[in-house]
Amino acid sequence: MIGTGLGAWMMKDLVIAPKGVQTPTDRRDVRRTVEHWLRNAPGEDQVPLLASFDFASIRGDWSQRFLICTDQEVENAAFVAYGGEFARLLDLPETVTAATPLNQQIPERYRPLFAEGCSNALSKQIPARFTGSFEHYFTAELFRAVFLPIRLHASWSKWLIFGSFNCRTVLSTDNKGL
Repeated sequence: MIGTGLGAWMMKDLVIAPKGVQTPTDRRDVRRTVEHWLRNAPGEDQVPLLASFDFASIRGDWSQRFLICTDQEVENAAFVAYGGEFARLLDLPETVTAATPLNQQIPERYRPLFAEGCSNALSKQIPARFTGSFEHYFTAELFRAVFLPIRLHASWSKWLIFGSFNCRTVLSTDNKGL
């Protein structure tokens, strides 16, 4: 379990999502999130450190974004912060209130996506991008997501995963014509 090892002092004012429901202004938030991460990376194929990562420039732009703290055991991952639209999509509280494992917070259909996203970002230390759909009943949820590693400290085992997730529901058509 992650617990409060980060300490409130470290995360104070790091990310503040605007209150209330936000509407995404750009459908390409995944691309913009990756671009922001790359601008903060110290060099090509290098993971940014938290100490030098610029969260201030995106302070009001957290609509679909999230920040997860984890170690190499992804089942210990917990949200540190997320935007209002992200919270609405996953039926989460408006703000993070406790360090609760992801698997206890997000809908079951998203759990494999978040587990794989966090695992890939940590093991490969590059952006882990996903596009796909979840089908249920007569609808399909089309989604886009990205998971980006950020090192808390060069010698620590815990990491942050910065990312973006968006989905929309569309009517699914039956291929059998029933």
